[in-house]
Parts: sequence; structure tokens; C-alpha cells
Amino acid sequence: MRNAAAAVAVLALLAAGCGAQKSGGDADDGAGEPRADGLSWAYERIDDRDGELIDGAARAADDIWALGSDDVGDGRLARGHLLHFDGKKWAREPMPVDGDPHLSRLDSLGSAGIRLSTVVKGAASETRRYALWDGARWAPVDGGREGAAGDAPRGQITDVEVITPDDVWVLQGGGEVTHWDGERWTVTPMPADVVALAGSASDDVWAVGSRATGPGIGGRGREVRQLAAMHYDGSKWSLTRTPALRFPDPVPPEPYAEFTGIDVASKTYVRARGGHSYKGYDGEEVRHPEAEAVELSWDGSRWKESEPFPGACAYRNPVARDGDRGFFMNGNRHLTTDGACTRITKRRLPEGQGARPESRQQLWLKKIVTVPGTDRVLGFGAVEVLQSGAAPHKAVVVSLKR
Repeated sequence: MRNAAAAVAVLALLAAGCGAQKSGGDADDGAGEPRADGLSWAYERIDDRDGELIDGAARAADDIWALGSDDVGDGRLARGHLLHFDGKKWAREPMPVDGDPHLSRLDSLGSAGIRLSTVVKGAASETRRYALWDGARWAPVDGGREGAAGDAPRGQITDVEVITPDDVWVLQGGGEVTHWDGERWTVTPMPADVVALAGSASDDVWAVGSRATGPGIGGRGREVRQLAAMHYDGSKWSLTRTPALRFPDPVPPEPYAEFTGIDVASKTYVRARGGHSYKGYDGEEVRHPEAEAVELSWDGSRWKESEPFPGACAYRNPVARDGDRGFFMNGNRHLTTDGACTRITKRRLPEGQGARPESRQQLWLKKIVTVPGTDRVLGFGAVEVLQSGAAPHKAVVVSLKR
């Protein structure tokens, strides 16, 4: 679960001697709210330059990468760089291909390597560039859509699910699903259109999107697409039965239903989200219905309407899976599969980083990554210091303490 194609910001507010305030639409005052027992963020690396970390990916415990951007402040484009952890220390390295760091992403492909995607913006066009880390070196890769059988995915990647280093599912920009088995890549035909992937085990992988055939298409409801949820049981992909949605009369023009994301913690804890809407207006003086959100849960045998997330997690979304324990939520919350929503504690910047004792500090995490083969969880982002005068904005790596 990458969640999703856009960059994820996890907000943690730290205030000196008082509760934190609302910021970025996320309240994190913690008043009367339980904190995750034993869970806290600790600083693992604080950059000596102002900037931020935008993304991160882990191939192994001794092969972790982060994508960063330094603050320039003089009107020029931000300068991108990489950080690499070799099991002993973090080291700064240049990007292997030119590109805008804020239009870039890192994707772990398991034992197949780590892929960097970026964009070079010209006066009238944009050029996508790609590079692959194979465990020893970075090399540019062809971004063309066509490749020989067994080739690594080409072009834009929109979602990745790494079950194990040798069991990786990749969704490409055109909707093509490709699988890595440790030796070769195989393009996998899917029973419906796919927009997101997630899984908990080799025999429990999900893909969601929409379908244009089958029950609920056309007819009185005139739906052009319906929800589609596909499950992989270790041998084949199959469509599961999902509700067929329709609007009441008068039916709006070109109504459709689709899933846009899915979160999987275990075989019995799966939540898919999407919407039911329509494409336009028919030009008549008719009051059309409101588009509606769709949230369904899989209980191991069927889809049903989801219950709201509990407590402060009610209006938040999962941003990373915490094994079979649950999810890290935006707003610096942790949600367990048994329904406990708690805050994760965190620390202020240590002395010598330019933050005064009375300053407020905001920790924004753009990516949370679980390191393969370990219980280690890393967060990549920045600490923004709110104070009068010079205020640092430090790129940081944080690690989860249980």
C-alpha cells in the first residue's frame, strides 16, 4: 500500500509546555486522548541543512534510501538529493538522473531493486526520467511503455505492494499489473480495471478499481461502471461480489461507481474506499443527486458497509501498514485492528539545531516505511520550527520506538 499516488503528509505537532494547535486541517491537541502505549518517534538523522525528505524506500536493513530537497530560498528550483543507509550510517548522494525532487518518487521493488521516478520540466513540456538501484549501483532505465517479456515495469508506476522481497506486485500508469517472483517479471491479466493494490500475504493480495461489464451495468440504472474488488489467493485473481450501486430516478447522466483505494491489515481486515458519481448534466431543469462516498469492509467472506474509524481516527486515513497490528494514520495516529486509535509521542529537536525553548515545532512525515525482515519502522519528512526571527526547517529521519 503506497497510499497512494500522491505524497502523504503525517502531521505531528509539538508545543513547548502546552498542547499543540490545529495546522494544515489536522488537529493534534491530544486533549483527553490516549497515546499509543510504548510508541514514539525518535530522531535518527537530522540534516545540517534546511530542507525536507519527500520519500523513502527500503530494500533491506542495510539498504535504505530517502529522497530529499534542500531549501534554496532565492527563487531557484529546489535541489534534490538522495540519502543512503548502508547498515551503519546515512550518507548524502546526488540524484542519479536530473529532475524536480517534488515531482519524484522512490518505489521499493523488493529484491528487484529500488526505482526512482522523476520529471524534468522544460519551458513547454515535461520529460519523465527513471533510474534503478540494483543493490550496487544506480543506472538510468528506459521509460518506454513496450518491453520484452520478463522485463521490469516501464514507464510510470502508480502503486506497489511488496509482500516479500521475491513477491512484488506493481501497478503501472496505464493500469497494467506486473508481478516479480524473484527471478522475472510477468504481466498479469486482470478481470477489471485496477487503480490500487494492497495485500497482507502471498495468498492475500487485493486490487480495486471498476468494471464496465456484469451485474448493475446499463439497464434502468444506466451505470457505465461499477465497483470492482479483485482478490489473489496465491494462484489466481478473481472478482469478488460487490454491491451494484444506482441513483434513484431521475437518474443523472453517465453514472458510475469506482473504488479508488484499499487498505489491508490481514485476511479479515480489509477496507476499500471510492465513490458513486456521474459525468455531467443533461441540460434539463432537474435537481441531480449528490455524489456519495463509498467505504466497504471485507470480513473474510463478504463486503459490507464500513463502520467509522474510532475516536480521533474517524476522519483520518491509513498511510502505512503496521504489519498485522493495524495502520499508521495521518495526523500522527496509530490504529490497531481491534479498534484502538491512539497518538504516537514524539520529541523536540535537540539543542544546537536552532530552535529556541519557547518555539513550537511541527513534525511532518511524508512517508512511513517498514524495513523488510525487521520490526523497524522509519519516517521521512521535516521539522518546521515556529518562532520569531530565523527559524530552521530540518529534514529528518525518525524511527519508531515500541
